[in-house]
Amino acid sequence: MNVIDENGRLFGRVNVYDALVVLLVLGAIVAGVVFLDPLGGGDSAGGNGGESATRYATVDLGNRSPAVAERVADGTTSAPDLTITDTYVGPTDGKNLSVVVRVRIDGTLTDGEESDGRSITFADTRVQRGSDLDIETAEYDVAGEVLELSTEGETLNTSTLPVLVKADLGPSTAALVDRGDTYRIDGRTMATVEQAVVNPRTNRTNRTGLVGLSLRTIRYDGATYFGADRVLVDRPLEFRTDRYAFSGTVARWGNASLPGDPVERTVTVRAANVPPHVADRIEAGMVERRGNATIARVTDVRTEPASVVLTSADGNIYEREHPRNEDVFLTVELRARSTGYELRFRTRRVRAGTTLPLDFDTVSVVGEVLDVQ
Repeated sequence: MNVIDENGRLFGRVNVYDALVVLLVLGAIVAGVVFLDPLGGGDSAGGNGGESATRYATVDLGNRSPAVAERVADGTTSAPDLTITDTYVGPTDGKNLSVVVRVRIDGTLTDGEESDGRSITFADTRVQRGSDLDIETAEYDVAGEVLELSTEGETLNTSTLPVLVKADLGPSTAALVDRGDTYRIDGRTMATVEQAVVNPRTNRTNRTGLVGLSLRTIRYDGATYFGADRVLVDRPLEFRTDRYAFSGTVARWGNASLPGDPVERTVTVRAANVPPHVADRIEAGMVERRGNATIARVTDVRTEPASVVLTSADGNIYEREHPRNEDVFLTVELRARSTGYELRFRTRRVRAGTTLPLDFDTVSVVGEVLDVQ
């Protein structure tokens, strides 16, 4: 039997030219498949032959303007395979804000990448700790450094951290600081005053204060941050409201309470050489308040003529009564704090020989502690 008959048909059935055309078409289809997907992965592997995978990255977007920081919100996407799942906005130097986000990345594992979560390929780029990641939406275009990469966890590691801050407060600021005051950014509460103790206004200089704060912090790389600044003892920290602002140093980390346990003590105080117009205004029943709480109450007052030391023309020294001024002796009940080895009233140590300022509604006095009961 002839392979090709006299009519040019293959095996007497198929035209030779038609068969050649079919073979050419089949060859082109096969070549096209190999060209489009030489590794045989197809679209199900993300288009680059790798295994599909999901990773969660903590990304530091750095310092951003308030306008940009406000737009960076949970749920926004840079692409179908990249979604912001959590956002932390905090304070930093100047008017800008610190922005850290948690991002879900749907990519592939290629080139030896394993399922340990240390890297992933996204948009033809290998994403790992220390690499840069672009986040581009219709409203903003930002980039940041990948701080952490893991196989799970849509939320950032944020928490509330209590700290005790020591600050030198101006007279006007000291009068405003009160429990419940909040530091807010972009509608979020970043810090709250839990308690405050401030020395009285005995002069026009700044007043030392201890302010207990609860901070909204974020933790990464084994450290805790308030905005862009790491929270450490003896490191500076700023607090602000719409009425005032102050800077202090962290005196205690992880505890916003004042040192010691609350106690009540009675002290005897001598205010020496007090002018008559001041001495006449000091009387039993006067109180010093902090907010709605009474922290000092005068229970008894007595006076003696003040002494004055004179030197005669021949060099002799004489002690005489002052013609006008008086020494004022006050018995005062204090709400203080005891640490077990010392007593403190506001921020000052209280014991015989120390100076104790008292700030009443109509008069302020400074005296020496003679006795503590």
